[in-house]
Amino acid sequence: MSQDSDPTACAAPRYPLLEGIQGPADVHALERDQLPQLCDEMRSFLLESVQRTGGHLGSNLGIVELTTALHRVYDFGRDRVVFDVSHQCYPHKLLTGRMEGFEQLRRTGGMCGFTNPEESPYDMFHTGHAGTSISLGMGMAVAAAREANPRSVVSVVGDASLGAGVAFEALNHAGATGAKMLVVLNDNEWSISQSVGALSRYLSRIRSMRFVQRAGQETKSLIQAIPLIGPRVDKTLDDLGEVMRHMVVPGHIFEELGVRYVGPVDGHDVKGLVDTLTRVKELEGVVVLHVLTEKGKGHPDGPNHPERVHAVKPRKSAPLDKTEGEAAKPQGVAFTKAFATSLEALAQRDIRVHAITAAMPSGTGLVEFSERFPSRFHDTGITEQHAVAFSAGLAKAGLRPVVAIYSTFLQRGYDQVFQEVALQNLPVTFALDRAGPVGQDGATHNGVFDLAYMRTLPNMVLASPRDATDVRRMLDALVAHDGPAALRFPRANCPAHESLPGAERRPIRPGTAEVLREGPEGGVVIWALGHLVGPALEAADALAAEGLSIGVVDARFVKPLDEELLARHLRHYGSILTLEAHQRMGGFGSAVLEAAARQPEGEGLARVRIVGIQDRYLDHMTTPEEQLARCGLDRSGIERQVRGILSGSRVS
Repeated sequence: MSQDSDPTACAAPRYPLLEGIQGPADVHALERDQLPQLCDEMRSFLLESVQRTGGHLGSNLGIVELTTALHRVYDFGRDRVVFDVSHQCYPHKLLTGRMEGFEQLRRTGGMCGFTNPEESPYDMFHTGHAGTSISLGMGMAVAAAREANPRSVVSVVGDASLGAGVAFEALNHAGATGAKMLVVLNDNEWSISQSVGALSRYLSRIRSMRFVQRAGQETKSLIQAIPLIGPRVDKTLDDLGEVMRHMVVPGHIFEELGVRYVGPVDGHDVKGLVDTLTRVKELEGVVVLHVLTEKGKGHPDGPNHPERVHAVKPRKSAPLDKTEGEAAKPQGVAFTKAFATSLEALAQRDIRVHAITAAMPSGTGLVEFSERFPSRFHDTGITEQHAVAFSAGLAKAGLRPVVAIYSTFLQRGYDQVFQEVALQNLPVTFALDRAGPVGQDGATHNGVFDLAYMRTLPNMVLASPRDATDVRRMLDALVAHDGPAALRFPRANCPAHESLPGAERRPIRPGTAEVLREGPEGGVVIWALGHLVGPALEAADALAAEGLSIGVVDARFVKPLDEELLARHLRHYGSILTLEAHQRMGGFGSAVLEAAARQPEGEGLARVRIVGIQDRYLDHMTTPEEQLARCGLDRSGIERQVRGILSGSRVS
């Protein structure tokens, strides 16, 4: 068959420029007039690819031209670029030769959804939390200043991330030292939800200045053209412009910090961005380049629903990895939804209840709460430290604040949890969403350290519900408790079928566990925490079918533990197996071991075996269930552990 008769032989590539990009050198090799086409191809590819695999879409669609211009002007084989949060790094990955990796984006063994130095030398850090890029960039800029031929350093930060306290700490330090670096402020008015706070309003005022700047530029061009007097008037105009600019935008916050401000500029004019970056690159000191972009640009829902396109789920037709040996289980309501519904019901009964979140109203399920109780809902922006301290102030004034923050993000407010809340013994309730492995977001987002960093704080109560009924019961109990408490729950659905009706359950009081099954003396009992009670019961059923009877306990509280029940079980059973979706070191199992060590010396104490997440960072996988299975925290893994104990062998 000739080429003329084969319709595929001469088919033009779908992305002719993008498919030729194997690294930044190929971006430099393009003609300037080809850059808009490259951007169009990248945006089309992302729309097709990410909607198939799932991932962060809106922020990446909005930063295509900016990323392309940065790679055109800088040499990031030598220069340095740091993306804040780094969930907007997909165009960067495309321009550094990782187009093929998008087939397995955020899936087991596939490409990470964030920057990751283990994946590419063009990625400086593995990051996923907001506000840190300026600090990281400044550190590299100070180090670069020692070089004979200093490399350039660029930090890309979003307008919402700029509201994080650590970002301003870094700007304050950078302005004082005069380090040479570029801070690109990617301003799209959104984080996940719309940006909030006074800084957001301030940036809105700067956005509205574009017409003033354009008029001023046109006037300046006309004056410069006047023979003889033009240049002298131009200098006066510069001085007058500086005065007028401070009148229009009082204080001009960046320059008051000793940082040079440039902008705002159009973030979707790639050739204009190249020109601006080329000029800015030569400036000394810290420069903030204010770039206006549209989140979700190119997506049909982008202009009207930026939050909807922030992150997309895989198409149903896309094949997902399945956990081996696990059949699909019927699913109940999401734990997040169960929490939100319970909180709304509680707020209806108790006017002291306020809800606080740090830029995550939708992620924490609080949108409906904000609509029903607007005066009792507080979104502080990406400011976990402030959110926690603010909640302490509410509690001190007699209210009952519930702070809904992902487990991994509460780490950022640890000092306030200690000093402002626990030390003061204030009734602040933390709702730790995404506690445990989170699947595709991976190591930066897995909520697997909260028990260890909160369990050591005196006055703290830590609880974890096994199903929707106990979400409601525990939340009621913790909010009524006169001291600090935390309710941790996973990124998962509650069991569709609950083990006991609510009326038949043991009352929920701090330090009370619940025995769901008793086992024979000298045998094995499982003490499971939170949603792992379900797999523990399933494993017990499977083992019972083989004639192996074991006990199952819903621990319910990590602190205080039910030490009375534990003492009985240490003497009744031969082995206690603890289960937790948390690091083994310092978590629930450690608490059980510590309590066992406090028992009077003597013969016959059960051996405690901890099953949790090993002492390593857990990589991203397609689903949280697959991560749990990898750690032996699914039904089959629990069965293996029990069989190993009964046979006398050790299962890692």
